[in-house]
Amino acid sequence: MKIFLGVLLLAVIVAVNASDDDGGFKCTPGVRYQENKCNGCFCSNNHALGCTLMGCLNQDPKLYKCEKGTTWNEGCEQCWCISLGTLCTTNCGKVPEQHH
Repeated sequence: MKIFLGVLLLAVIVAVNASDDDGGFKCTPGVRYQENKCNGCFCSNNHALGCTLMGCLNQDPKLYKCEKGTTWNEGCEQCWCISLGTLCTTNCGKVPEQHH
C-alpha cells in the first residue's frame, strides 16, 4: 500500500519549450512557476521550462482559453498566457535560496 501511494505521489516532469504562439515568453532560470494554478514548474539554466503533470481536477476552463501572448499581474506574481495555458511566477518571481 505504501509503495502504491508513493507511485501515485510521484509527479512526472516534462520539458516544455516556448513555442511561436507564446508571445516571446522565455522563463527565467531558477524561478519557480505554476501552470494553470496546479502544476509546479521550474526553469533550467538553458531556459527550458519543466512542469509536473499532475491530474488537476475542477480547473477553471478560462485558464486554458486565455489569449496567447498576453501578460498580467496577480498581486506580486507575473502571469503569461502560453501554449500550456496560464503560467504564473511563485514566490513573487524570486529565485529560491539554495540550502547547503
